[in-house]
Amino acid sequence: MAGARMSRTESTAAPAHLVRGRRAEDRVCWYLRRRAWRVVARNWIGGGGELDLVAVRGRCLLIAEVRYRAAGEALASIDRRKLEHVLAAARALVAMHALQAYRLRVDLFGVDPRGRILRKRDVMQLVDGNRI
Repeated sequence: MAGARMSRTESTAAPAHLVRGRRAEDRVCWYLRRRAWRVVARNWIGGGGELDLVAVRGRCLLIAEVRYRAAGEALASIDRRKLEHVLAAARALVAMHALQAYRLRVDLFGVDPRGRILRKRDVMQLVDGNRI
């Protein structure tokens, strides 16, 4: 149709799964901030992977991998290969920004449709120790 144009919201509307994922990340940001973490980066890309959230508290650098699932266990969708990509990206972040003085920690967060958060803490040792 000549002269017809899509509105800005129609042309930039994100797919539903991306919107739900973004909301889950927002929920985990709120959760971390309530626990005195300072979120310093979101969706950081480097080292062959993406970091959903990066937060700092004291001398601890927290990498948060966030998963949303409408059905089933959200954390079950994170396998060893995904964790290895997260760890590679985390190590790249540390090297790129000279953050070696920080203790690096990786936590997994699952968010369900009701907004409940399930957290698995300090999983880096599981991967390095070959337990995942």
